[in-house]
Formats: sequence, C-alpha cells, structure tokens
Amino acid sequence: MTEHHAISRRAFTLGLGLAALSPFASLPETAALGLPVRAAFAEDTPTPAATLDKFVIRLRPAGYFRTASVNQDGNVRGNVCHLFNDGTSSKLILEHVVTDADNTNWYAIRTLLNFEEHNKTGYSIWSVDGDSDKDGKVIHVWSGEYDDKPSRAFAFKRQSNGTYIIRDRTVEKETEKKDIKYLAIESDGKDQDSNKICHKSKSIPWELELIGYDMKKNDATVSSLDWITYSSYVDGPCWMKYVDNSKFLDELSIPGTHDSGTCSVDNDTEPQSSQAKCQQDYIPTQLLEGIRYFDIRLGKNDENGDPGIDHGACYLLKKDGNIMHLSDVIGYFNTFLSENPTEALIMLVSRGNGEATNESLTTAFGKVLDENPDLFYTSSRIPTLGEVRGKIVLLRRFGLAGNSVSSHTWGLDLTQWDDKIAAHTDSTSMCLVRDERGFEAVGKTGNEEPYCTKVYAQDHYECTGTDKIGWVDMALQETTKLARIMVDVEDNDGAKVKVLEHSWCINYTSCTNYKQGSNPFTAARVVNEHLYKSQYINSTGNESTKEDCLKHIGIIASDFVDAALARSIYQRNYDAKHKQTVSYYLPTRMRMTYGDSLSDASLQDGKTVGEGRFRLVDSSNVLSVAASGNTFAIEYVDVDALGNETVTELQGSVPIDIDPRALTPHFEGLEGLKAGEDVRAKIAAPLEGKLEGDACTAQLEFMHDANGVPGTAMAEGEAFTAGTYWVRAKGLLGDAAQNYELATDGAASFTVTTSGDAGGAGNTGTGTNAGSADKNGKGNKSKGSGEKLAGTGDGSGIAAGLAAAAVATTVAGAAMLVNDREDSEGASE
Repeated sequence: MTEHHAISRRAFTLGLGLAALSPFASLPETAALGLPVRAAFAEDTPTPAATLDKFVIRLRPAGYFRTASVNQDGNVRGNVCHLFNDGTSSKLILEHVVTDADNTNWYAIRTLLNFEEHNKTGYSIWSVDGDSDKDGKVIHVWSGEYDDKPSRAFAFKRQSNGTYIIRDRTVEKETEKKDIKYLAIESDGKDQDSNKICHKSKSIPWELELIGYDMKKNDATVSSLDWITYSSYVDGPCWMKYVDNSKFLDELSIPGTHDSGTCSVDNDTEPQSSQAKCQQDYIPTQLLEGIRYFDIRLGKNDENGDPGIDHGACYLLKKDGNIMHLSDVIGYFNTFLSENPTEALIMLVSRGNGEATNESLTTAFGKVLDENPDLFYTSSRIPTLGEVRGKIVLLRRFGLAGNSVSSHTWGLDLTQWDDKIAAHTDSTSMCLVRDERGFEAVGKTGNEEPYCTKVYAQDHYECTGTDKIGWVDMALQETTKLARIMVDVEDNDGAKVKVLEHSWCINYTSCTNYKQGSNPFTAARVVNEHLYKSQYINSTGNESTKEDCLKHIGIIASDFVDAALARSIYQRNYDAKHKQTVSYYLPTRMRMTYGDSLSDASLQDGKTVGEGRFRLVDSSNVLSVAASGNTFAIEYVDVDALGNETVTELQGSVPIDIDPRALTPHFEGLEGLKAGEDVRAKIAAPLEGKLEGDACTAQLEFMHDANGVPGTAMAEGEAFTAGTYWVRAKGLLGDAAQNYELATDGAASFTVTTSGDAGGAGNTGTGTNAGSADKNGKGNKSKGSGEKLAGTGDGSGIAAGLAAAAVATTVAGAAMLVNDREDSEGASE
C-alpha cells in the first residue's frame, strides 16, 4: 500500500494549522460574514476561488529553501524539473484539465520562464518521463498543450497543516501490484540545487504559495481570501494580529523589500543580467507574503502630478505592463489594509532620480496625504503596534520644498541617509543615520510628550553576495545586542527631561558589484540562503544560539524575497499563545516490525509533521515480539529546517504492536557434493534480513526429489547416495527466533554425485530463492539476455539502442547506459 512519508526538514512554521479551519478563521477578528470581507485586489467577492485553476504558484518541499524550477530555466523539451535556489522558472501556472467522478480536480502544470507574469517568454508543461508509472521516474517539461496523457495531469490534496500532497495520474487507483505515484524528490532530505523532481510511491508534503493569476487576467492579483484558502503560508496577510498592541515597532522582526517595485522594469534585461531588477514578486503579492517594510523610489510626475516609481534611470511596471505610479502603490496599500486592519506598514519614500525634485515630490505626496487623511502615521516618534494598525508609518528620504510643506507633518526625516552611509566604512558597526529628540503630541490628545528616535542602518551596497554576508551578520548581531537607555531631551526652555530611547534598525541585505560580475539576482542567491539558515533565524540547537532566536532583529530589507523567507522572519514575533498549530498528536496505537525504528511505525489516529517523530521516553525498553501489545511511554521530537531536534511536551503511553521480521534463506554449499560425505554439514542457509548479533538460524529439512519437486522428508541420519535432493528452511532456531518469521522456505534442489564424478550445481526451485517471488508456487524462469527491454517512452531509437547494448555489455556497462538515459530525460515523446 502507498505510504505517505513526510521528509520535510522543517517543523512547519507558526500558523499553518489555521488552514484546517474555515477560510474566515484566519481573518482579523474585526471581519465577519456579512461585512465587505477583504475585497480581492481583482474582484470584490466574499468567497474564495472554487479551484486552483489559472493560479500562478510557487512550490517547494515543505520546510525547504529551494523551489521547484526547470533545469537551466529552459523550456527545451526534456529539460528536467528540479529544486533550485531562486530559479527564474519557479513560477508555475495551474490549468484545470478534468474533474473525476469523485470530484478530484486534475491540473496541467505550466512553467513561466521569468518573474514577469505579463511577459510570456516561455510556455511548457510538466510531464513524467516516458509516461511511465515506474517508481522514481523524473518530471521534465514537454513543449505543447495538454493532450489527455495521465503523465501530464496532477492533483493537489491540501492537508490540515496547509501543505499539499501532489500526485500524478499515471496510476489511477492503488492496486495490489501498483502504488499511486506522488510528486517527490530524487534525494530525500537534500535541500540542494539540481535535486531532481520525480514521482514515487512515498509522498512528501509540498508548500504552495499563490503568486498571481493566469496572464490572461493581466490586471488581477491574488486576493487575501484566496491566499488564506489555498496558500501554505496562511499567516502572511495577517501575522501582526498575533502580536500584542503594546509592542513598539522597534521591538519587532519585520520582513521588508529593497526597491520593492522592481519585479518588472521597463526596457530591462532578464534577472540574471539586470542591475535594476531586485524582486521576483509584485507588491500586492509581497503584502500577502508578510512583507511590511517597503522601499519606494519616486521619479518624475506624469501629467496628473503622479510620480512614477523608479530604480535609478529605470521606471517600473505593474503586472499589466504599464508604468507603476505612486497612486498605484498607495492603492495596493490602502486595499490591503482595509482587508487586513490588524496590519501596519512602513514606507520609506525616496527621490529616485534627477528627473524628480524635492518640490515635485512634496507636492505629489502632499496630495496623497490630503486624499488619505487617516491612512498615514507621520510622527517622528516610534509608535506601538496598537497605535498604527491599519496605517502606514512614513519614513522620508526626500527633502521638503514648495507650498505643501506647512500643511502636513511628514514623518521621520532621513534625508541624510546617503551621506551618512557613504561616510560610514566601519564593517563592525551599523551607521547611526538619525538621532532625533523632541516633543510631539501622542495620538489625537494634543498633549506633547518627549521622545528620542534613533535610526541605525546597514546599507553597504557595492559588493558581492559573499562579501555582503559579513555586513548582514554584523547588523543582526548589533540589533540583538542593542539596549535601550534613558537619554536627555531638552525642551524649549532648556530644561532636560529623561526619556527612553527607541531605535529603528534597518538591515539591507541587498547588494551588487557589476565590476566583479555580481548583480542583485546572483547576490541574493547567496545572501538569502545564508539569512534563511542564520543562527538568528533558525536555532542550531546550542543554548547561546537559541537565545539569539528569541531576540528581535529589526527590519530586514532584502532582494528576491518570497513567502518562506518572510515567514522565517515574522514568525519570531509570536509569543507562547500563538504556537505552531500544525497538528502533530499522539496516536492511540502504533504498529511496527521488529528491528525497525519506532519512527517508521504506522500510527493509528496519531500524526507527525515533517521529519518530526515519536521515540521511547526510556530508550532502554526493548521492542521485541514478546512485548507486542504492551504499553510504552513515548514522546514527540520536533525537527526544524536545519535538522535540529527539540523534545516537545507531547508525551503519553501508547500500546505498540510488534510484528515479527520476515527472513529469506539463501542456501550455500549446494555445489560439488559427493556421496559418502557429510552433506548436511556442507550446506548452510544465511538469513537475509536478520539483525546483526541476533541468535537466530534456519532449521533445515532435506527431502528426496519427486519428479522435479520436493518429495518425502529424509530421516535423521539417512545417508545421501547419488541423486537429486531438496533442502528447505523448516523453521527458525535460537534465542531471538521468536522475533522472526520465514518469508519463504526457499526450497532448492541440489545434486549428489558418486565420489568419482564432478559435483552437480544446485538449482533453486520454489520460493524467493528462485530469484523473484513466485506466488503460483511453480518456480520462475529467468529472462534471457535476448528478451526485449521494457519500453522507455523516450523514443524508439533510444529504447532500441539500449536493448541492443544490453545484450553485448557487462552489467556495469548497462548500468552506465541507464544512467546516461536518465540524464537525457525523454528528449522526445
């Protein structure tokens, strides 16, 4: 029977269990049925999409950093699908192709070849190599439309923890001889580039991230409700609702993006060579992923006074291919916050190029403030989360000029950022960009109170990804060590008042150095994986490292962020009340085979997650067949993304059934036997499957031949004369024999000759000793070398060549050919 086997290296992170609830369970408490529930960016609807049809998604094995991509990001027929760090073919389109009678929806999986969902640079479909139902067959791409082949249809079954079990259609129903085939990876537990995606009888959980809708809906982006319903990262749109109102924003760990709008850049190259592209997802998707800090650069105004969003000389595009403007960004933010009123955003606004002036930006942003009087928090004082839920905290890097200045407050002034960063060359400390002290009204009371706001930043940009790691780690360490102190704030009369300082810590992990062949994309591949596996993100099991993971790490602004990286940062803000709700729980009973690990036992009602497992509380307990049915104390061991183990408080006593281990005898010494010798002493039967050190041997029985089958048993001490005889395993002997059973008696025939003749060779008869299992009890005939090889599905030329080669080559040579063929991955179909 098919076994669902979770190989995830992460104990799935906080909040995934919400997926088991109604989609509305993850909505903020203020949302309810009957209210205008979180209007989708595309359509105002209170219900999620009925299926995954036309969604653009991203897939990764649960807990992995790498995502499913195509070898060399190509769409050449036969290119292998594999795991890769930031592959540009990681965006996939699901196309609904059929619904079974049992309401199972089947999808074709299509591959996009860059991050810009409006720009179709390639279109290929996933397919099982050779249309085969053989275990371990790789998935590759096939250029064409869906053609009803079962190898090109996949079903997505959502689990209670938000992950998916994905199967193909090569085996419709599980039978005695064939298992359903599930999407898996070639090397279990290996989060490494080029680990091939294949199908196997053992399933693994996959995390699915909603990115967008099919390109035919150019202006549509994913709704919060669809995200919560289908994405594995259900907390992304609403993680702040699990953080206490009294927390100051500088006490949080906040994921952010550098040059947030650069998923699509006007008149630019592909990410692999671009110096302007810094993101793989559009801003609406970043919001759903959990990003809360946005770096927005403004260029020249259009005819309506609306600045374009730029990165240097390059202007940025929306998903529909049109220029993105400030009004678009504010629209994204406004819609998201109206759907998710528990959240707060931080917006750093800068003058992006020389086409914009301080006055043009002041005028344009003043208009935004006029049109959205309650949307922005514009005080220089760092607020509590409760003060700014549903708002945008404004940080400003452009100077103020023109008639609009006096009409508003403009947020914390960071116009010295560039000069301060340029002058700061010390790689052992963060740059103090701002130290502002003063008195401001708190809320709408009008009462002015003293404040001290400091801004520390790490923004070393011109370097390679490898060189950047040291700067990023320094900033992480400095942020965790930063201690608040009481400082003096002087009022207008010169009197000094003591106040507790607060500090923004902003750590830019982005960088590039074209002189050394680096660009934002290649640098992010290095830095993001390092960040994901950093001791400040994932504990290594050491006490000092675990303490690091309990500290806040400030704002992390990165390039090419996705939901997994964002989650690894924001989940650090959760307290004990919002623990991972993913469902691992004690079984009511366990069943295992003697000698196997308890982690391989089948569970009745219970559940594990990822590589988490149950183990004995007392490791000295012996799990033998004699103890079958007894109750044992067990506990659950959680395993994180890096393989670190944590013993949880989930413990209990559970009966464990222990089945005997099956052994197969393999007879030795059947050749060269002569009459008059002690034949019994020369024949042995080693037992395949016996644990080393166990006292257990086969009890042999010898029989006369009866026309090619075993006949009457020989009497004890009966002499062997010339002729044909049989031997079989009659039973098992030894102190450990009770823990085993015979899978077959392995009956084999042998010849005894007269003392002057050459000894005859023994021949296997019935049983597994005959080579392969014989359920009919009539013996098996081995296939001759001239028998035709099984069809490969990769073209008759390849199959015929392999068949011919198999006749003439050695076993090792044939194995090499098979490996070569696997690398060709079905060049034709």
